Amino acid sequence: MIDSEVETTTRPTDADRVGLGRLLTFFVTALSAMFALFQGIQQILLPAQVAAIDPAGKVGSLAVLTTLAAVASMLALPIGGAVSDRTRSRFGRRAPWIAVTAVLSAVLAVLMGLTSTLPLLAVVYALLWFVANFYQGAAAAILPDRVPVRRRGLASALIGLATPIGVLVGVNIASRVSQVWGYSVVAVMVLVGTGLLLGGAREPSSVGMPRPERATRSPGAFLAAFRSRDFSLAFVSRFGFFLAYFTVSGYLYYTLQDYIGVENLPGGDVAVAVSTLTTITVLAWVLVATGLGWLADKLDRRKLFCGISSVGLCLSLLIPVLSPTWTGMLVYAVLSGAFIGTYFAVDLAVMSLVLPDKQNEGRDFGILAVATGLPQILSAALAGALITWLGGYVALYVFGAVCAIVAGAVIMGVRGVR
Repeated sequence: MIDSEVETTTRPTDADRVGLGRLLTFFVTALSAMFALFQGIQQILLPAQVAAIDPAGKVGSLAVLTTLAAVASMLALPIGGAVSDRTRSRFGRRAPWIAVTAVLSAVLAVLMGLTSTLPLLAVVYALLWFVANFYQGAAAAILPDRVPVRRRGLASALIGLATPIGVLVGVNIASRVSQVWGYSVVAVMVLVGTGLLLGGAREPSSVGMPRPERATRSPGAFLAAFRSRDFSLAFVSRFGFFLAYFTVSGYLYYTLQDYIGVENLPGGDVAVAVSTLTTITVLAWVLVATGLGWLADKLDRRKLFCGISSVGLCLSLLIPVLSPTWTGMLVYAVLSGAFIGTYFAVDLAVMSLVLPDKQNEGRDFGILAVATGLPQILSAALAGALITWLGGYVALYVFGAVCAIVAGAVIMGVRGVR
C-alpha cells in the first residue's frame, strides 16, 4: 500500500535525467568524503587532540566537547532538510546548500587542526558539526527526491556503503599522519567529493516548484511528523541502533588504551590498533551489505532485515565483555561489521517509506537523520558517564547491547513496511 502511494508522488524522471547509476556513484563519493571527516575526527583526531591538551581529564573533556557538538548536530540536521525544501533556484533545492556547507566544513576542519586550547576547540568543533550536519540534512533528501521507490532497496545498500568507506578512509588517514595533515586531508576530500556530486549529477532546477504550505514551516511543524506511528517507531529504532554502535565505537581509542591495555596491542600502537579493527569491521560490513539490498527488494522484507541486524549487533557487543582481549576485539569487529552491514543495506529504504509528508521530505528525512547523527555525537558523553560512574568499559558494552535489542524490538512494530 505504501509503495504504490509513494510511487505516484516521487519524481523518477529527476533521477533518469542524469541516470540513476551515475547519481548514486557521485552521491556515494560525496557522502563517503563527509563520513571520512566525521569518523576521522571523532575516532582518532579529536580523542588524540584532547588527550594531548588535557591528559588527566581527557574522558570528561571529550564528553563536554561532544555534548556541545550534539546540540549543534540536533539543530542542523532537520534545519538543513527544511531550509532546502523551501529553496528555489536554477541549481535545485539541495545543491546550493550542499555547496556552501561543504566549503565551510573544509575551512572549519583545517582551523580545528590548528587549535591548541580546549575552549577554542569546543567552539570550532560545535560550528563544524553544525555545518557538516546541515550538509547531511540537505543531502539526505536526495534519496526520496530522485530515486524511485522500486529501486530504493538497491539504492539504500549502495548509499549505505558510504559510511564504511568513509570510516575506512578517514580512520586510516587520521591514524597515520599528523594532526594538522589529518584535518587538512579530510577537508580536501569533502571539497572534491562534493564537487564531483554537484558537477557530475546536477540537480534539476527547482524554479516554479510549489513551496510547502506556511503551516508546515512553523517551528511546531518539526514535531508534526511524529504524529505518524510508523515514523515515530522508525526514528526510535534507528536512534537506538546507532546509539548502540557509536557509543562503543566513539570510545574505541580509549577502550583499547585503558581496557584492553596498550601492552596487549600489536606493536603497542593504539591508533594503528583502532584502524586495524575499523578496517576489519568495514570489510565485513561491505561484504555483507553488497547483496542484501537486492535481496531485501526481492523478498520485500526490509523491516525483517533491520530486526535481525539489531539482535546480531546486541550479541556481538557482548563479546568484549566475555573476552576482554585483543582476540575478542577482533571477533567483535568481524561480527559487528557483518550485522551493521545488514542494517545499512536496508535502513535508508525503510526510512524513505515512512515519510509522512511529501511536501516536506527534506525536513522529515532530516529529522530521521537526527536519529543517525545525534547518537554519533552523544556517544562520547554517554560513554564518559558509563566509564566514570557506572562500571567502566563493561557497562559501556552492556549499554550498547541493550540499545541494540530495543531497536530490533521497536522496528518490528512498524506496520507500513514489511
